[in-house]
Amino acid sequence: MFLPALLVLAALGAVGWLLSQQASAASRQLRQDMQTAHALAVAREALIGFAATYRSKEHPDADFGYLPCPDLDGDGSSETCGGKDQASVGRLPYLTLNLPDLRDGAGECLWYAVAGSIKNNPKADVLNWDSTGRFRLHDASGTTIALPGDQAGLAAALVIAAGPPRDGQHRSAGPARCGGDPEARNILHYVEALAATGGSDIIDVRPDAPGSNDRIAPITTGDIHRQLKRRSSYGPYLQGLLQATAACLAKSPLPAVVAPENLGPVELGRLPPLDRLSGPCRNAELRDATTNWAETMRYARCRSGSDCLAGPAGRCRGALIFGGERSGSSQPRLTPADRQATANYLEAPTLAALAAGHLGGLPERIDLPFTSSDSAVSTDVALCIP
Repeated sequence: MFLPALLVLAALGAVGWLLSQQASAASRQLRQDMQTAHALAVAREALIGFAATYRSKEHPDADFGYLPCPDLDGDGSSETCGGKDQASVGRLPYLTLNLPDLRDGAGECLWYAVAGSIKNNPKADVLNWDSTGRFRLHDASGTTIALPGDQAGLAAALVIAAGPPRDGQHRSAGPARCGGDPEARNILHYVEALAATGGSDIIDVRPDAPGSNDRIAPITTGDIHRQLKRRSSYGPYLQGLLQATAACLAKSPLPAVVAPENLGPVELGRLPPLDRLSGPCRNAELRDATTNWAETMRYARCRSGSDCLAGPAGRCRGALIFGGERSGSSQPRLTPADRQATANYLEAPTLAALAAGHLGGLPERIDLPFTSSDSAVSTDVALCIP
């Protein structure tokens, strides 16, 4: 009569043991997931901080906003990565970022992908807050995820946690702290989500695709410039670039306008190539930055050669106008044709003021919204060229 009771107790004990094992496994998985999430967040913030302090650290002659190349040889440091405008994928350069060798929950070092449009070596021809990324993210159903902070909805960089190896992936230990294949040539044995690992085309990213266990943290150019716009020093920095560019234009006679359009007493268009001018915009410490921001500016000069414009403090032979950030989808700046269109940079009141020969109503200083750094800096700023 005791046998059934013993069987019940044994069954209950087995169930309890199974439940405890499942709870233990769930607890381990939770700890691993939390470690992965923490490592990705730390690396992402370090990369944004690197870009937002790029000029003020070890690169006083460069502009802000550049991200490092990946570690391609397993030493923890950034390298030169590929050609201009080419994306690059490798391990996170943790030493360059002053980080430990961050590991995901499976104990794997983090990986890192950067677009050619924002990497620091070699640099793209132009980098500013209109620059777009090259990584297009998809959800589990294959639908594109448009990222805020990039006008094309693309990521400029990715931090990747590879997780444990999948079937068919072979990872070997090596002399470096982050294991084998020191030149990061065997990325397919770690990362499954990337459709490509180089080139200048858009790269599709599918972390939730079947067979992938990658975890990804994206970074956009907007993420970097939001941090920059929070700084009280960044508005004056951009103002200095604007004034240096105006000083280079202030020649006698004024240099020609590129692709000019007649607007009242002035011809309005793009700036002449800065490398053909002289002055502070060509000094070593500003050359990179003024080149990056020239496309966001427009240049007006009096068609008669006179001082046809009324400025706040006197007469002007011309004006340099900083167009600021886009006003939403009404000012696209994606294609070369978009970037040549003056209406995609200057607002209607600015065009009306120039047509009337007046600059007095336009601000002379760049005023960044430090209390709301997600807002667009869309108010045009005009400098008189006497």
